Amino acid sequence: MPIKVGYVGVGRIGTIMAANLLKAGHELMVYDLSKEAVDNMEKKGARAASSPREVAEFADFIGIAVRDDAQVLDAVMGDKGILKGAKRGSIIAIHSTIDPETAVKVGEAAKEKGVGVVDAQMSGGTEGATAGTLLYMVGGEPELFERCKPIFATSGTTIVHMGPLGAGSMTRIVHHVIMGLNRFAADEGMKLAHAFGLDIDTVCKAVHGGEAQSYIIDRYLEKYRDMTTSGQYRIAGIAMRVGYEKGIPMLGAALFQQLYLPTKPKS
Repeated sequence: MPIKVGYVGVGRIGTIMAANLLKAGHELMVYDLSKEAVDNMEKKGARAASSPREVAEFADFIGIAVRDDAQVLDAVMGDKGILKGAKRGSIIAIHSTIDPETAVKVGEAAKEKGVGVVDAQMSGGTEGATAGTLLYMVGGEPELFERCKPIFATSGTTIVHMGPLGAGSMTRIVHHVIMGLNRFAADEGMKLAHAFGLDIDTVCKAVHGGEAQSYIIDRYLEKYRDMTTSGQYRIAGIAMRVGYEKGIPMLGAALFQQLYLPTKPKS
């Protein structure tokens, strides 16, 4: 049965997920700060909105795929935000990688309006979204999770309920910490290989057959060697805060954050 779906944020991965919903036969309205991104979705059959509020007035399910916590809060709770137009019984699914506390804050504000919230984090990137094989890590009430599954199934094959609201975001942070440290190990090893004059492609093939094999090594040349790390830097900071609150040393996350400081813009 077709569902009225809205998307706030149709960037690199959001546009693919939104397109998958159209292919599945759902009605779709989108909003993005980029007019070009919205125009692109209109050509595929989506309706254009002038604000997150207009998206919420149309949709029963609203996905959010924006950059960070501040943009999520503005999209939901701003002057033209989702909660200004959301219908009782509708659901907001936050796909942005955010602090678990942000997810809880959004959930508390939405509850007053009779709106449900889940934090539905993904893994698999644009490749997984295109292939429809994303992993969803979802936090929120079980009943909301079940209602969201048909939507998530348009882009994912593994959809896991992680626990209460915020659990999806925390699982994503855990995922990023592990991935970040794997990335650090790969970078350090490859720098050593390069300094010795070894061919990096051949080294990757050799490591693939040994105990140091990893997803990152297998895709090092095509994806990870030149990948930007500003997002990882922010996420490592969240991991360290939660670790501090729980009394867990996060030495690896701290090291990764310091080694991959974001490049400051030139003044």
